[in-house]
Amino acid sequence: MIPPRPIRRLLAGCVALAPLLTALPAAAQDFGTDIFGDNTDGFGRNTITPPFSFEEVPPPETTMTDVLRTRTDDARTPLVLEADAVTYDTGGRIARAVGEAEAFYGDRALGADALVYDAENGVVSAEGAVALRNDDGTLLFADGASLATDLTRGTIDEPRLLIEGGGKLAAVSGERVDGRYTVLSKAVYSACDVCLEDPTPLWRVRADRVIHDEVSRDIIYQDATFDVEGVSVFYLPYFRHPDPSVERRTGFLTPEFSRDETIGATLKTPYFINLAPNRDLTVTPYVMTKDGLILEAEYRAWTEAGRYRLEATGTVNNTLGDGDEFRGALNGEGLFRLDGVGAEDWYAGYGVDLASDDTYLRRYDYSNDDRTTSRAFVGKQTDRLFTETSAIYFQSFRPGDDSGTIPVVLPEVRYSNRLLEDPVWGTATVEAGGVRLEREDGRDYNRIGTEARWQRPFVTDPGVLVTPFASAKADLYLIEDDPVLDENTEIRVTGTAGLDIRYPLVARGALGTHVVEPIVQLVAAPRTDDSDELPNEDSLDTEFDETSLFSLDSRFPGEDRFEGGSRANIGVRYTLENDAGLGVEAVYGRVVRLRDNTDFSASSGLRDEMSDHVGSIRLTLPPYFDVTHRFRIDSDDGTYERNELYAQGAYGPVRGGVGYVFLNEDPLSGFAEDREEIYGNAAVDLGEEWTLYGSARADLEEERFVFAGGGVKFENECCAVDLSVKRRFNDDRDANDDTSVGLTVRLKSLGG
Repeated sequence: MIPPRPIRRLLAGCVALAPLLTALPAAAQDFGTDIFGDNTDGFGRNTITPPFSFEEVPPPETTMTDVLRTRTDDARTPLVLEADAVTYDTGGRIARAVGEAEAFYGDRALGADALVYDAENGVVSAEGAVALRNDDGTLLFADGASLATDLTRGTIDEPRLLIEGGGKLAAVSGERVDGRYTVLSKAVYSACDVCLEDPTPLWRVRADRVIHDEVSRDIIYQDATFDVEGVSVFYLPYFRHPDPSVERRTGFLTPEFSRDETIGATLKTPYFINLAPNRDLTVTPYVMTKDGLILEAEYRAWTEAGRYRLEATGTVNNTLGDGDEFRGALNGEGLFRLDGVGAEDWYAGYGVDLASDDTYLRRYDYSNDDRTTSRAFVGKQTDRLFTETSAIYFQSFRPGDDSGTIPVVLPEVRYSNRLLEDPVWGTATVEAGGVRLEREDGRDYNRIGTEARWQRPFVTDPGVLVTPFASAKADLYLIEDDPVLDENTEIRVTGTAGLDIRYPLVARGALGTHVVEPIVQLVAAPRTDDSDELPNEDSLDTEFDETSLFSLDSRFPGEDRFEGGSRANIGVRYTLENDAGLGVEAVYGRVVRLRDNTDFSASSGLRDEMSDHVGSIRLTLPPYFDVTHRFRIDSDDGTYERNELYAQGAYGPVRGGVGYVFLNEDPLSGFAEDREEIYGNAAVDLGEEWTLYGSARADLEEERFVFAGGGVKFENECCAVDLSVKRRFNDDRDANDDTSVGLTVRLKSLGG
């Protein structure tokens, strides 16, 4: 769809910025140094209006099947002619083919209304509507041509070239050279579609001479002018860029411009370096009017063993107020198979996320995370066995956190092996693990443990699924430098046994298939009270919801606390499905204990004999919407302790989503106050090419926004423009509340 003229003028202003920012960004290019100063004459002569337009080029999807039939011949065979009728002058050795005439030579093919083959002089003349398919699949259309027998060289009248990836070239005249080059005179290049009512493309490159190199896949311009809405805005005596079929090539990528209250006007101009088909490096100068320069570098590689990525950013400035000092970050991940070194089924990897100080990532809009985790690991995995050893480093950017009290994990070891899997004897698994936590200030912690699990399902005659299960677990702790607990060694031995009973009931009705599944789990376990003897490093943040309702052993997230005491997990699942895609999924249940379990916090919903009510319901009506409600309701007063609502949907040109979360306070988990938040996002398609979008997040407990942003996008076959604005509300030291405006312009097929 061609935008209305006033809107096109607005887009033209944005598109005109692209070449001014990076001198026609491209994946590979060479630029001249002259500046064009005359709007009316991009070539230094009278402006030429070629007698053609882009709409004359047949659409790409019909070219191969309707214009030329694909045929493969040996390149040494003579020219092959096919047509409705062929006449031959034996005296002059001239053949004339008319009516869907086609000529083949190797992988090249020529089609026209009529073909004349002069065998004596080795020339093929094409008349009428002409189409030439080259070795690389490039399609050239013309009003006439005179080519050598092998179709690699000759002259072309009014050529129009279609290039894979969307580029279009048209010219007054041209010639084929050495089967490699198409040389065009008085040529125009663009990726934009036009129509008779508005024949001027949004952008185009006009040149006195254009060469398309089919081997290097470059487009080379001499005396070139970049036009926006028919107005010349940029002149270069010479430049080149890869043709649209090139996916990876060294050169500039799409620039990004923004205006930020804290760091000023910013410009990113990424430069992509194609080191090899499987390796690349992107270097980005990040220029800020208030904070100077950040250098970014990202290295990526794909190998037979795996893949890895590493990104480093850094600057030297005085933004922290202590004189010029380095600020930066390191981020990346990698995963490799070790088969090549004789370690079958073994792998290794890393994930790094580090910053020089607390506010660097947020000030420069890299991340809003207030804690990061870096990890290196090696492991092995088969269909029965899993083992992994990790070293983990945590970093906190919260104002009140002391880095000396944050532990370093050196190491963590996990092991699991399914020793038995038999339909008669059941499934038996052995698990083991160990971890050491070191701190600069405070407790050092060591734990090793092992556990054996067994279960065996039975189906009774009425269809009840009964699964007995049992487990035994032993842990050894060594505590050092603890200000509260004595330095000591502790051994804990625990275990569970029980039955899992399920009775799925199926019914088919007018709405679809209904499945109701009552579930009862009876669990017997010894009572424990570890709070006075063992530290709690990994089991503070307990979340009781429908996903942990039917847990066969401990609902604590880690190993330092064990859910002791006999209990029953009782609940029901319901699903509905039909052929139209309508779906309903629901879960409800609670835990019943013989006695209170004081290892759980009072806010967890699991301490009392009768737990809180937990459940969820999901309604799916494709393709319109999907709604999920998750809840935990206090068993005493019926109020929500946890309330989550998520919805997303689409109708016509509108799509979006909304989410609401309420979590009650839990001081033991580190949350002294209630948390309540709402967020939403939406996008509206304003026609085929325009999209209006926005998103926001608000903290209802503190009655403030956390984030708000939005923008407008325009995208068609030849360009993409994104104008965005966002507001940050997390004022923290030198990462201030601010508003930023960004602009990204990408000219498709022009190497970017």
